[in-house]
Amino acid sequence: MSLKNRSGFTLIESLVVVFICTLFLLLPTLTIKKSQQVLEVKHFFSSFEKNILFTQQMAVVEMVDTQVLFFEQNQQIQFWLSKSESSTGKHILKVPESLKATGPDKIIFKNSSGNNGKLAKFSFLWTEKKQVIEFQFQLGSGRYVKKIKQV
Repeated sequence: MSLKNRSGFTLIESLVVVFICTLFLLLPTLTIKKSQQVLEVKHFFSSFEKNILFTQQMAVVEMVDTQVLFFEQNQQIQFWLSKSESSTGKHILKVPESLKATGPDKIIFKNSSGNNGKLAKFSFLWTEKKQVIEFQFQLGSGRYVKKIKQV
């Protein structure tokens, strides 16, 4: 039997099939990772807003000063709900790696009013979306205004 009469795939044909199969497996994985990062950032902002509101409300309800501490080097935000140093009154929120956060070291919500008395601002740079998300606190009310800017 001669070599030309044998049936089968050549090495090149086999490599092309393996390459195409790898692409079909790899592409969905890459798109899922991007979607996962976007969901992680959206979940962070949702948690951040809820924790700010809850911390402010606890100052009013419990009649005790509450705090929001920001550690820029660690990219962590801590919400202190009482004067006690117990872990039950503290909630830590880690900033996702796809965001770069800047803001004040400490915000104190005054008891009974919930006002912080400062025009403090938290800014989050989201390079993938080319956005800056800002949370600017207002004087008098202690509420914040959320702004999204394109960079």
